[in-house]
Amino acid sequence: MILRSIIIDDEPLARELLQDFADKVSFLEIVASFSNGVEALTYLQQHKIDLVFLDIQMPDITGLELLKTLSSRPRVIFTTAYAEYAVEGFNLDATDYLLKPFDFPRFLKAVNKVMELYLLENQPKTIAEDEKDDFLFIKDGRELVKVWFDEIDYIQGQKDYVLFKTTSRKLLSLMNMKDLERDLPQDKFLRIHQSYIINTSRIQSLSRDQVTVADETLNVSQSYKQAFRVFLDRYRH
Repeated sequence: MILRSIIIDDEPLARELLQDFADKVSFLEIVASFSNGVEALTYLQQHKIDLVFLDIQMPDITGLELLKTLSSRPRVIFTTAYAEYAVEGFNLDATDYLLKPFDFPRFLKAVNKVMELYLLENQPKTIAEDEKDDFLFIKDGRELVKVWFDEIDYIQGQKDYVLFKTTSRKLLSLMNMKDLERDLPQDKFLRIHQSYIINTSRIQSLSRDQVTVADETLNVSQSYKQAFRVFLDRYRH
């Protein structure tokens, strides 16, 4: 991956140094260099850029002011002789802050940080993330029974066992409710009681303290009322 980068600095020697340093890094490409923020702003509005080396004290518009005008911001490494702007720079989500004069090792550390962030944000999805299973296997006696999440009405904990009430049957399995809750998709299931996890798509009616699922009314316990209220608030009009 190559990071398309630009330099914005009113000092010619500073621009030359940044260009020289960037030429030594295989994943950097300097596609443009500007001596003032006004020209750079026009360029940024018309081109997709991954990284900006941005000076702060410049005529017409400062680096901080320029950054504030951008609705879509690339990664930014500030390059400045003024340490007092560091806090404001980081408040604008700058990736790093190079205090002039800086050497190549410090420059390399900053751009490596940017690259690591880009790789993290753009890493390919794993099979588990991209194609999550919509079912689980439940041990029923000596058999493993495949149960689709959409078939489950609710799950009831019974000491060391868990009862799965599905649209077609009931299955009793030796299982732990806490472990099961962790493995279920949180966008489909909600725990309302120490003994109950419900499939939210199977809810028929609900109130402040009770939920009706598959024609059965289940109580919402005190411990889970807060989470239940958060769920309720999503659908109140």
